[in-house]
Amino acid sequence: MRKTYRALAIITLALAACTTTPDASRASLAGVGGMMGGAQMPTQEPQMVTLMSAQLDSLAIMTPTQMTAMMTAHDAQVSQMMDMMDSAMQGMNMRRDAGWMALNDSVQQDLTTMPALSGDALQARMQAHIGRMRRMMTMYQGMPHN
Repeated sequence: MRKTYRALAIITLALAACTTTPDASRASLAGVGGMMGGAQMPTQEPQMVTLMSAQLDSLAIMTPTQMTAMMTAHDAQVSQMMDMMDSAMQGMNMRRDAGWMALNDSVQQDLTTMPALSGDALQARMQAHIGRMRRMMTMYQGMPHN
């Protein structure tokens, strides 16, 4: 149990360090990046994917009470990551197919629904959400970034 709380504290600190206001986030994403095939890629992308993956790993083993405590931070991190992916895709003139849009809608619905859940219902929805987030990250990373 002590290790779980230590891991939660580390994740919370990492998330707090990464959290920016929406305007600052968009400005930083637009202004930084390495060139890939003529399109700018945010340098924050690998760090965000790594942090989100670690957060999903932690959420997968939490109790519903711990999930509830992390919900606000998770919502902010997911929103920031989705904004980053959307901005990068727009910057590279990438089309969003029906599968991407459906997955995006499902993740948004998770974020809307989960704060009102508790116990087994939250546990089940969070596990499904984790799967959707992993699929979204895999889809995004598999897209041609040029």
